[in-house]
Order: sequence, then structure tokens, then C-alpha cells
Amino acid sequence: MAEPDTHDDALLTAYLDGELSADERRALDDRLHEEPLLAARLERLREGGEGVAPALAMLAGSAPEARLRAMLAGQPVDEPVVRAPVEKKRRPWFVLPGLAQPWRPAAALASLVLVAILAGGIGYGLALRQAEVPAERETWLQAVAEYWRFTTAETLALAPSPDLAASQLQLASTALGLPLAPGTITAGDAPFRGAQLYAFEGKPLVQIAYLDPDYGPIAFCIIRNGASENRAPIATEIEGFSVVHWQEGGYGRMLIGRAPARHLDALAERLKAEAGQGA
Repeated sequence: MAEPDTHDDALLTAYLDGELSADERRALDDRLHEEPLLAARLERLREGGEGVAPALAMLAGSAPEARLRAMLAGQPVDEPVVRAPVEKKRRPWFVLPGLAQPWRPAAALASLVLVAILAGGIGYGLALRQAEVPAERETWLQAVAEYWRFTTAETLALAPSPDLAASQLQLASTALGLPLAPGTITAGDAPFRGAQLYAFEGKPLVQIAYLDPDYGPIAFCIIRNGASENRAPIATEIEGFSVVHWQEGGYGRMLIGRAPARHLDALAERLKAEAGQGA
């Protein structure tokens, strides 16, 4: 089968993309009426471009570019990335700098597949590095951080009455199987703003809230996870919050807020001391 005449492909491609001047477009329209082979080549290019565009849109929609950039920048990736709609271009193939001829559709698709494979390999390597982060961070710690971002000083503006506070702590103590009393959960100058009982994957999770006069809302959270390994307090950052978390006696604990990590670390030591290593 004879190879098609491609010497006018660049001109035809510019015609399809609307890049010709009015005079150039009129001249080419005259040629298209007089040269059937040229008109057939134009239709061939138009059909080839329409076949490549859906593949481009599919690959662009699934490419991990935004996630990779966020991970390389050290930002947590916890929410799905919303991408702008991919603009459908009519150009039938791509021209790279230094190449006299454009890529053919088959070559373009093969190259896109190669790029997707390489991107997948990079993503897989980053996923392996993420696997080194304790799974705990990706479970209850992350869940707490995601809902704690909706808490403001106004949320905790009203202090519970002594009777309500006692009832909340009693409910939390019963659910956790861990004694909680006002004297064992004080957080320095931050006033107590209530205890709430939640559940995470079937495990009781208690949030004890404080309103720090300098740093705003701070939460002390305890989950009965049954983990046998004890871990000393570890400072990290999740969802833009400072977090100090530790594990002791089958319970996971964390402090979260916008206070500096050193402030939360000092609170953690105080809570551990006041609880006699038991809360």
C-alpha cells in the first residue's frame, strides 16, 4: 500500500486547529475543492485526531500528577483531587521540537502508555515510602484530624455545667473501661470544654476538648485499640495540625491542635503524669 502524501500535513494540521490566517485558509479551501487527494488527506487527519483525543482525556483524568506533587511537597493527601475538564483538541497528533514530522496516532498512543507506566512506577515507589508511616496515622489519627478541622473557638465557647461534665466523663470512662476524672485530664490553663464519645471501626473513641487561651481548640483523644506495643509520645503534623500521639496499655492517645508541637508535647507529659501512667 502506497504511503500517503504527507508534505502538506503541517498546513492541514494548522487548518484543523484554526491557526491559519484568513488568506491562508481561503487559499487552502480553493486547493481542497480542486485536489481530491488533499481533501481526503484532510479527512484522514481529522479522523485520526478524533481517535486520539478520548485516549488523551482518559489518561489525563487518571494521571497521578496532582497527588505526586502534593506527596513530594510533604503535604498529606487525604481528599480526592478535582481536575479541570480536559479540553478536547482537534490536533490529530503531536509535534515535538526538533522533529520534522509529527507523531503518528499509533506512536502517540504508545508514548502515552509509556508515560503512564513510568508515572505508575513513580507512584508505586512513593507508595512504598508511605507504607513506612505507621498505619495508625492513616486510620484513627487521620479520621480525628479530618473532623477536628471543623472545630472553632465558637464551637467550644460554652463550658458544660459541672453535672453535665461529670456525666460526660462517666459515660466516656464506662465505654473505654478506663477511669477518667477531672483531676486526671487537666490541660494547664486550657479550660475543659466537654467529653464526647465516638466509635471508630467498632472501637470506642473519646474526645476531650479544651479551649486554650493562646492556641484555640485542643483535643485529647483516647481509643481502646488493644495494641500491645507501648510507644512514647511522637510529634507529627496531620491536616495542618500539630499532633502528639502515643500508645500505652492497650490505648492509643493523641493531642491535636494548632498549638506548637512543643506545647502539645508538654501537655502530653502532664496528662501522663496526672493519670499515673494510666490515662
